[in-house]
Amino acid sequence: MSKRALTLLLLCAILALPTFAQGRKNVRINEVMVQQDSTGGNGWVEFYNSSYSSTAVEQMFITTLSREEIQSVFDKNKGNKKKPKQILVELCEAQPMDIYEIPRGDERNTKIAPRAHFVMEADGDPKSGTFHMPFTFTQGKENYIALYDVNGDLVDDVTVPATLNFGETYAIKAEGRLPSLLGDGKTEWTVKDGKTIETAVTKGNYNVREVNENIEAFHIKDPHGYWIALLAMSVVFCALALLYICFKLFGKFASRNLQTEEKEQAAAPVAAAAVPASSGDIDGEKMAAICFALYQHLNAHDNESGVLTLTPRDGSSWSAKPGLMRELPVIKK
Repeated sequence: MSKRALTLLLLCAILALPTFAQGRKNVRINEVMVQQDSTGGNGWVEFYNSSYSSTAVEQMFITTLSREEIQSVFDKNKGNKKKPKQILVELCEAQPMDIYEIPRGDERNTKIAPRAHFVMEADGDPKSGTFHMPFTFTQGKENYIALYDVNGDLVDDVTVPATLNFGETYAIKAEGRLPSLLGDGKTEWTVKDGKTIETAVTKGNYNVREVNENIEAFHIKDPHGYWIALLAMSVVFCALALLYICFKLFGKFASRNLQTEEKEQAAAPVAAAAVPASSGDIDGEKMAAICFALYQHLNAHDNESGVLTLTPRDGSSWSAKPGLMRELPVIKK
């Protein structure tokens, strides 16, 4: 592979890095209800797309199995060379009441908008629709819920405490840090009982922020906007400098390859001429035949003077008067 191809491949890889920054790994568990009231009522799980781009959650897996149980299944299938998705699908078939795959075909609903929420019902009836899970939660016990990506990576999980009462939810604090990274240790959970506005249970649109904490913090540190202006200009000029360096490198590589090709082409005739002619390979008769053929080819025609001689005539048939007259038919008597 040439240096030019390697450079292009490296540049494409660098440009593709931002695409991995956000995506399915930014889907977070936001709020969990175990049971709505003492008489029953299904629980539910609210998920949150913390990225700034739409995310398709189809074919993601929701389970109540612990990390250890899922990992043990992966360990058992290490020698089978099966993909993680295939292992999880087989686990869904073997234990349909413990793990659920969000099905394909409902792209209108499973494509979650940026910074938006979606709710999965824990009613044990997946036949009711895409957002109905095959398992239910148990009141008075710890309930574990986890979300896995199609490649087998754990996206998010949470353990709901057994002390959660009827009608309460286990949710992220509205004033706390929104979930964006698994295991970052900066997300605080609390119990929502619905008795006040601050502890209201708002299924489907919980934790909608009117103020961005990061922007407010930056405003305090840079009230006049000098640093943000300097940062913006630096990003622009750095991008232009990077483009200049890339084009400069491409030009050098192209020029070097062109010079190499020209040198190879120039050295080819010299190398051929430097090879000494072998003696005794062609006898005299063959040499005479070749010389005679060349002589005939080069002297195939006589030398012409290049002078045209025109002979004038008194007249030509095209201007003869009889030819211009209409010929009358001959009538036989």
